Amino acid sequence: MHKQKFSLAVAVAAFVAVGTVTVPAQAALLDFDFTSVSGVTGSFTLNTNIPPSPVPSFGTGPGNPGVIYPNAISNLIFSSPQINVSGENADWGIVPSIVLGPPSSPVLSSILYPLGCSTTTSFVCTINVGVGYAGALSKLSDDPNSYRIGLGIELFDSTNNFQSFGREPFISYQVVRRKAVPEPNTYLGTLALGVCGVALQMKRKMKTKRYRDKGKDVLCNPVSIEG
Repeated sequence: MHKQKFSLAVAVAAFVAVGTVTVPAQAALLDFDFTSVSGVTGSFTLNTNIPPSPVPSFGTGPGNPGVIYPNAISNLIFSSPQINVSGENADWGIVPSIVLGPPSSPVLSSILYPLGCSTTTSFVCTINVGVGYAGALSKLSDDPNSYRIGLGIELFDSTNNFQSFGREPFISYQVVRRKAVPEPNTYLGTLALGVCGVALQMKRKMKTKRYRDKGKDVLCNPVSIEG
């Protein structure tokens, strides 16, 4: 009896402990939005947990390849007289050879749209959104301050050998960290339900045993009824 009470207490304690485990939050997402001098507007989300591709980006040419983070951009919204995009994905590229000022300053980074447009032998992107990046190359920084410099946009004409329409600086630009949302953990939920089930089953057994103990004299020594 005491052993069963102890086991039940342990099971309930385990259930409570599982229910209070801290679930890891999702990878930090950074939200960007901008407006150019001519009124071009856009926004996108950067997933800083995307690893760099072993295939380099085109960079500034074959001699100066860049680092590419494939499919790191989601929900790209871009509105301009030449190109309009809504809810698309894109790559994120960094060109370490282009330093924006002193050695401690950020390097050039940008959206490369469409996907894969900077991994070929020639640059065939139609949208390039430039941002100064001050973080590591092996792992994208999730600190908005690493992207504090918004450079501008450059569009390319896919019908004319990808000639540039010209570069435009931003008149407004911001980057903020998206609030982290805990990821669901099915394993912990299943474990918690399992432990809870065991505790309830043990509780039922204890009630049944108490009931049997109260009536065992009747069950073991039934009264004979003579006619």
